[in-house]
Amino acid sequence: MIKISFSLCLLFIITSNPALAVAGKQDYKCFITSSNKGDEVVFYRWDIGKVEQQRKGLIGKKHKDLKGKKSYIKAVGECVPLSADFSSEKAQAVDKMTLR
Repeated sequence: MIKISFSLCLLFIITSNPALAVAGKQDYKCFITSSNKGDEVVFYRWDIGKVEQQRKGLIGKKHKDLKGKKSYIKAVGECVPLSADFSSEKAQAVDKMTLR
């Protein structure tokens, strides 16, 4: 009975404290170079703690545009949270032209 009480108390503490909760997901935009379109901005939703790992894994992945045409990601310039601005001027220019 003591073990059950202790387990329930511990569960309550962990779930009620946001600092102890598991990291959530966030929307990101990435400036990439694809095999067909060239430079473009694409959108992803990733775990907050795994952004760099996900970014590195994009190279060589298949990517579809809005019309369904497939291409490959040749290079990834940078990935930033959706509300942030890119650091390079070229990425910012492409971002302004990209539909959300």
